[in-house]
Order: sequence, then C-alpha cells, then structure tokens
Amino acid sequence: MKIALIGLPQTGKKTVFSLLTGMGLSHLLVRPGEYHIGAVKVADSRVDRLSAMYNPKKTKYAEIECTLAPAPPQQAKARDQWLQTLKNMDALCHVVRAFDRETDPHEDINKMNLELAISDLSLIEKRLDRIAEDQKKKRDDDRAKEAALLELLKPHLEAGQLLRDYAWAEGEEKRVRSLQFLTLKPLVIAYNGPVGHVTSRGAASGDAAYSCELDAKLELEVAQIEDPKERTEFLAALGVEEPAIHLLTRLLYKALGYISFFTTGEDEVRAWTIRHGATAVEAAHAIHSDLARGFIRAEVMKYPDLIAAGAKGHQAEVVLKETGKLLVKGKEYIVEDGDIVHIRHSS
Repeated sequence: MKIALIGLPQTGKKTVFSLLTGMGLSHLLVRPGEYHIGAVKVADSRVDRLSAMYNPKKTKYAEIECTLAPAPPQQAKARDQWLQTLKNMDALCHVVRAFDRETDPHEDINKMNLELAISDLSLIEKRLDRIAEDQKKKRDDDRAKEAALLELLKPHLEAGQLLRDYAWAEGEEKRVRSLQFLTLKPLVIAYNGPVGHVTSRGAASGDAAYSCELDAKLELEVAQIEDPKERTEFLAALGVEEPAIHLLTRLLYKALGYISFFTTGEDEVRAWTIRHGATAVEAAHAIHSDLARGFIRAEVMKYPDLIAAGAKGHQAEVVLKETGKLLVKGKEYIVEDGDIVHIRHSS
C-alpha cells in the first residue's frame, strides 16, 4: 500500500508530506532531492468513536506508506531512479500550486502529465522492440496480442491523453498491468493554497478521480497547536470541522481501493485494511494467517448499530446480540467498510 507524493519545484510538497507523516520539515530539508518515506495514519472518526467506547490500551489507525519524491529530475540517471520509484507505487498524489490568482493549477497538472506520458511512451516503444525480437525466435500469440494493444495505446498517448482515459475493452488492462504505466495509476490531486481559490476558478481535475484543496501553510499552523481544545477552537473560528489533511489521507486510502474493518476490545481498537470486495476469510488473513486457516465463522456488527446501542464497549455488543443485530457470517461474506468483525476459529 504505497503512494508517492509528486510535484513540480516549490509546490509545497515537503510541507504536505510533513503534515501527512508527522516528519519535521528540518529533516526533509537536509538533502534536497532525496527520497523520504513515512507512514500516514488514515484519519477515521469511527476509530476515535470506538476507542472512546472501549477505552482500550492501544488504538491503531489504518496506515499508508508514503514516499516524498523530488521534482522530475533532468539528469538521466536521477530521472531513471525517479521513474522507477513511481512505477513501484500503487498510486500517486500530485501536489499542485494554487497559491494565488497568478498560479495556474492547469499548468502544473499539464506539465506533470506530460512527464508521466513521455515515460509511458518510452516504455511502450521498448516493450514493442523486445516483443519483436522475441517473436523472431518463437511465435507467441499472447505476445502478438499484447503488441497489437500497445500499438493502439501509443497514438492515444501521443495525442496528449492519459491511459486512465483509454476505452479499455474487457481483459485489455489486465494484459498490460505488469508494465506499471504511470498514467494508469490511481491519482489524487492536492491543490495547495488558500481554500476556495481553485473552486472559484474552476478546478483542473487533471483526469484524477479524487482531488481536494488544502492550505499547507495554514494546516502547519494548526498542527503546531499542541492543546486539542485550542486546535478545535482555532478550526471552529475558521469555520472548519477538521483539518483538510485528514480528508487527504482518506482520499489517498480510497484511491488505493481499500476499505477498513475494525476489531474492538479492552486491549485494542484497530482499523484493518482490506481490498474492496474482500471476503470474511480474507479479512481473517489480514489479522493473522492462523485465523484464516482455522476460520469457523465471523461475528459481524454494523458500525451504526453499535453506536446506536448507546452503551459502552462490551455492553453495546450484548445489546446487539439481544436484538438480533450481531450477525453470524461464513467464509464468503463480503466485508463492508466499517464492519466490526470478530473471527471465531479453531486454535
């Protein structure tokens, strides 16, 4: 579950990375151009609410690994490293300048899209050359189909379009998935500047399914307020319910295609990460492989039902059991986002 934070020079991506990971800016400024990796806790008010109900010894949020990448390098060796780093990511987050009326988010997005599209075009050309050489030695129908598809993708990119916009026929995307095309990866755009500037001008989606506005400079001021009550009052004075950086963590998580289910108890309240559409036995495996091997059943509670029980911790579970809202599910049950799951298994 890896995401890269990318952007042109002076977009504020170091500040955004610092806010996401809690790593100090001074550390990030030691070696310009260096890659940094940090853990991002996915803000989730449901975890907070469950923790308040159970008062556990530990509370754990879902996490994403985030890599801060430098601006696109011009030197060949550094550029190759930059591209390889991005290829190894599951998704990208592009930090875009929206500081004032003079900065144009469209320009930032178009420049980065061009960088990524050039990389994909180069990859297609190299792959086609390799397939042509292999076909001379031994004919392979699968490779021939791959080459035919790549020949269709090439003009699409040359026309300035991205692969996530391509009209994929059934099975086509799967055929080239291993090539790790950059313009096919899920993308989140973070507009950095006074909130409302982009909205009032018309957002430049950059073909991203997810985007948000955040004022990294202001968010940093909020993050430096140690007293939670003061922080809440400061946000309230701005007419804001929560820091925009929290919204960004959830967008990153959603873009990756993940959902959370929870386990609860006096020892720990924890958010676990699974793919959308995962089964109960896959959820059990996310906790521990032994639970999946010895799976008997999953006892499932819906988050709204547990909250509505109006009781603390275990007592709320008793209420759900008495009212028939504690559900017993088998291996094939599709876990839903927000489910509280207790796995029963043979030891």
